[in-house]
Amino acid sequence: MVPGEQTGPDAASLMEAFSLFNQASKELTEAYGALQQEVERLSAELADANTRLREELAAKERMRERLAMLLEMLPGAVLVVDHVFVIMEMNLEARRILGADLRGADWRGVQALHSQSGPHEWVLQGATGAAGLRVTVAVNALPGEGGQIILLQDVTSARVLEEAAQRRERLAAMGETMAGLAHQLRTPLSTTLLSVSQMTYGRGEERFHRQQQRALERLQHLEATIDAMLRFLRGAEQDHGVVAVAEILAGLELEFDLLFRQKNVGLKIPQVPPDWFLTGSRVAWVSVLANLLHNALFYSPSASAVLLSVHSSGEGDLILTISDSGPGIAESDRQKVFMPFYTSRRDGTGLGLAITRNFVASMGGTVEIEAAANGGACFVVRLPLWQPPQPLSSGAIMQEKL
Repeated sequence: MVPGEQTGPDAASLMEAFSLFNQASKELTEAYGALQQEVERLSAELADANTRLREELAAKERMRERLAMLLEMLPGAVLVVDHVFVIMEMNLEARRILGADLRGADWRGVQALHSQSGPHEWVLQGATGAAGLRVTVAVNALPGEGGQIILLQDVTSARVLEEAAQRRERLAAMGETMAGLAHQLRTPLSTTLLSVSQMTYGRGEERFHRQQQRALERLQHLEATIDAMLRFLRGAEQDHGVVAVAEILAGLELEFDLLFRQKNVGLKIPQVPPDWFLTGSRVAWVSVLANLLHNALFYSPSASAVLLSVHSSGEGDLILTISDSGPGIAESDRQKVFMPFYTSRRDGTGLGLAITRNFVASMGGTVEIEAAANGGACFVVRLPLWQPPQPLSSGAIMQEKL
């Protein structure tokens, strides 16, 4: 380089730099345009998404309103309970049945106020709702939420109609049995009247006393028949008390021990667990089962034994069997012996076994006849063991998710 000569970019360098600047500017402009287009596209998509979201929210709101209206219009009572047992929603029918708006209350507290007449049926006690109202209760899980839906149905009117129908059936049965009773009483009554009409001292005091005794025996037979008839008619009425099976067996032993010993027939009463219970009363069950023991004792020969056994089926049922060593009952007659007034005994009323089956059936059980191992008769009574009321199960649906 010559001293004093000026240096600087030549024209070619300037042109190259200007070209690079133009290229960068063009790329920047294109990138800005692409970015602007992307922003416009995203803005349009966001606007569409917002529109769809608003439409979905509006649809859900309409659905919520429809469901709320449907909930209020349902004929049954509906309650929604969350995972910690708090009542979140309840419709008008639920408020009517329970007597108040219980939203925010603890469902377990409401449940504890009422008694259970069955596994899934309540009788309202009056602390909330109408006293005496009967409602069925159904519990359903809310999937994934840990709560439940409670359905209550007022069945008071239905139960009244059922009871009325049962009364009509009993009245119809009473009419039929009254006709049979009139037929059964006509002959012994005529004989008794004849015996009474012939009673006179003219043939001696001893003969008079014999006639008097025969008339008294016939009148006592009539009284026993009428008493058995009344017990038969009342047998369809359920007794809602509770009695231990051990108490029933103790009552049977007390009543029959002397009778069996007088005839020289053995009877062994088994021991049973103290926590076995039946619905009913001790007096009713002793009277009903006494018919089976009287029958077994009558047909058992001297020096034989009547076997009474009691065991649980493992399915909530009690199995009681009474077998004797008598002549047995032909298979063709095993249903006839339960018919009112059917008897092969001269002094029988034909009502004992009918009373027993009628009462056992009213308690949800059955009575069947089988052949005993020694050829005698074996009566098998199957009855549901009484279970103490259990609180409504919340099960897995009530696991708290805290």
